[in-house]
Amino acid sequence: MRVQRQVNALVIESLTDGILVVDARNVVWAANPAACVLLGRAPTMVQTPFDLTTDAHWRALGELAALSFSSNRPQRASVVLKHASAGAQHALVRTRITATGDGGAQRLCVMFLQDQREMEARLRTDKLASMGRMSMAVAHEIRNPLAAIVQANALLDEDISEPKLKRLTDMVQQNARRLERIVDEVLNISRVQSSRDEGGSASVSLNGAVERICREWSQHSGNGDLLEADLCADQPQVAFDAEHLRQVLINLLDNARRYASSGRQAIQVSTRVPAGGRAVLGIWSDGQPMDQSVERHLFEPFFSSESRSTGLGLYICRELCERHGATISFERSPKNVGAVLVDGNEFLVTFETPAQRALFDAASDKTPVATWL
Repeated sequence: MRVQRQVNALVIESLTDGILVVDARNVVWAANPAACVLLGRAPTMVQTPFDLTTDAHWRALGELAALSFSSNRPQRASVVLKHASAGAQHALVRTRITATGDGGAQRLCVMFLQDQREMEARLRTDKLASMGRMSMAVAHEIRNPLAAIVQANALLDEDISEPKLKRLTDMVQQNARRLERIVDEVLNISRVQSSRDEGGSASVSLNGAVERICREWSQHSGNGDLLEADLCADQPQVAFDAEHLRQVLINLLDNARRYASSGRQAIQVSTRVPAGGRAVLGIWSDGQPMDQSVERHLFEPFFSSESRSTGLGLYICRELCERHGATISFERSPKNVGAVLVDGNEFLVTFETPAQRALFDAASDKTPVATWL
């Protein structure tokens, strides 16, 4: 019996779904680490028993447990768990009522909490897998005839001198180039996804890479007057492939230029290392506020507020960041432009250090709990 209880405890502790055991007074007698995270507390900070009514942000869980006890039936509901340090956590909660072994006098409510972000991520992965296969096939099929069109148009342009016909060949060339960019972006998704499982953790000096990429982007795009770089005094090393970092930063700079004004310091790139934290790269522009309907779908593939955009740039940025254990987010924030504080749009990339990445890789290689059974 003692061995069985130890095995059960190991299995419950390792589950990705949260588990709470609550009595009729809303007192939690057991909580696994996944549940603690959803409650907005570090597992090491949670000591059981504790009362769900002590935090107003947990009220929805207490109400669901009370409904389960009163109806004596399993319940299922989506709840939002808010906490100052963890933000809003969306969870799908299922409950079961059980009785203790003492004649069934005391009833307990077992709550299963599933992070809806993980559920949505799995669904998105499945959808993208099928969509990706179709997109790759279409892109490859388009590439060959498109190359023939570009070559034929170039040969035709050499024999044309009439201005009206020249304008037509220019239109063909511009739209063919646009199609080439779309095909390249679609194929980039395949390259990014295929690199997800590649072994080895790259490392790069953040400030040096950012300075070099910003200089190249300014020279290539001719937007040097718009861009200002503010690099921190530290020289952080981050766990990221140099070429992938270049691709992320170029995408974010192109996106910033699309919505920024034409004034000086309209685009600002910065790096910082908060005390005891992870290095952060910020790309800010003085663009207008985004509509909420656009902001909700920023990192989704093929979503764009512009008809001439493929909507793949920010999606590829997110995929590359996740590949290296980094995160990318968006916020509305103020920056100094000259002597004036201006609100703008900022994308933030938060990196892992090489040491953190190595620790994560080592943890991922541990023997799974199933082998203990």
